[in-house]
Amino acid sequence: MNTSEKSLSRLLKGSLKRVDKEISINIKDEEKLITLTAGHLIKAKGKKIRPLLTLLIARILNYKGSADVTLAVCIEFIHNATLLHDDVIDAGKIRRGKMSANEIWGNKVSVLVGDYLLSRAFKLMVKNKSLKLLEILSQTSLILARGQIQDVGNNQNVNLSEKKYLSIINAKTAELFRISCYLPTIITNQDRKTQKIFNDFGFNFGMAFQLSDDILDYFGNSKKMGKNIGKDFFEGKVTYPIIHCFRQSDKKSKRIIAKLFLKKRRNKKDLNLILSLMKKTNTYERSAEFVRKFAKKAKTNINKFEGSKYKVYLVELVDHLIIREK
Repeated sequence: MNTSEKSLSRLLKGSLKRVDKEISINIKDEEKLITLTAGHLIKAKGKKIRPLLTLLIARILNYKGSADVTLAVCIEFIHNATLLHDDVIDAGKIRRGKMSANEIWGNKVSVLVGDYLLSRAFKLMVKNKSLKLLEILSQTSLILARGQIQDVGNNQNVNLSEKKYLSIINAKTAELFRISCYLPTIITNQDRKTQKIFNDFGFNFGMAFQLSDDILDYFGNSKKMGKNIGKDFFEGKVTYPIIHCFRQSDKKSKRIIAKLFLKKRRNKKDLNLILSLMKKTNTYERSAEFVRKFAKKAKTNINKFEGSKYKVYLVELVDHLIIREK
């Protein structure tokens, strides 16, 4: 957890404790394997960045009730459900610095527990008696599922366009960030202008977050990230660094990249080859510029909102996306 996230966690300590308590209550099931599997992932050292955003924006908007905690729990459940499903799809072995659930309990259990968490999220929303919130979360779940399918469908596709890739990460990642920031405006009955500010902030933050992750997968530190470098590459995922590298490469290099992604399995030697091609095409620098583009938009969004001493925490989170350590 970085400095900005730590300071935010201290600010929201009381609310986070309530979120953790609600999570523990709602993953406790008579089927002990559910409790064990869900707890293995949710209680690992994750950042909880989406719930933090929900709780912070609720505070910025002077919310006094308890629905923000319920929303934070629902969002964390939905997020963790997608992680369980992703690790099955990608045959992931490490998650949050430890063995993934599918490696321990198998794919079937991981998929079913992911479904369980989604069901729990919707049950909490029904309990909250808000059809508006339930409608938004239902639509978000559909968009997330569509994003996952599009992601799988474009595996190993080195001809994937930048426009199409941005559409995929919008659905797969930015959407959940968007509603994490947008839903607090609903429970506080904000006007359309304020709703748009936080809706757009969530979208741009989410896009910058995913693009930053794309960079770290090739240029990051595995110990700090809690996952292996080159994970996307080994799985045949085409992310922004590959799209840029392929587009800027000469014909010979393009053939090399295409050949590598046609292989059933890629190894460390292949990764080193890709990294050398990325160096030639200034992929790190250009990818970082792309992150800064969305980060700048996110900061512009939040600067439109006046009158809260807490919005500085949002700005700090955005700034960290730009300077995340390699």
